[in-house]
Amino acid sequence: MPTLIDVNRLKGILLQPGSTWKAIDGEFTKPAALYKGWVLPLALIGPLCWAVGTLVFGLNFGVVGFYRLPIQTILTLAAVDYVLSVFGVFALALIVSLLAPTFGGQRNDVQGLKVAAYASTAWFVAGVFQLLPQLALVRILVSLYSAYLLFSGVPIVMKPAKDQ
Repeated sequence: MPTLIDVNRLKGILLQPGSTWKAIDGEFTKPAALYKGWVLPLALIGPLCWAVGTLVFGLNFGVVGFYRLPIQTILTLAAVDYVLSVFGVFALALIVSLLAPTFGGQRNDVQGLKVAAYASTAWFVAGVFQLLPQLALVRILVSLYSAYLLFSGVPIVMKPAKDQ
């Protein structure tokens, strides 16, 4: 696993998830390398874009109008968002790994982390929509694709029983 984002892997998981999941399944990966080379950099997209968008445009409260937050508040909220995003991948990995035996698969924390990290890719990349407050809701729609990536990756990487 390279220390920088692998652009081919990024395109693969987003555009050709089936074959990319098969490649991911066969790779030896250390959790620290996966966090350092994939999760940490990609999880930064959303909070950074939100911070820039909020700093430039403020927060939109519809009829009430826009409100500008102090820069310290923006940075604090962005940092909290970042930490929660990284923790979310960890929690999802744990859930995937713990549930695998329920469906006839093997509990494997590293494989669960692979599923969680790569399935979160669409969500992380869609963080760019937070630059413009009007597009922030698009990110929620992209979460449906992240759910698809999760459910398409689990059978390949976690190897549940065929009838499950």
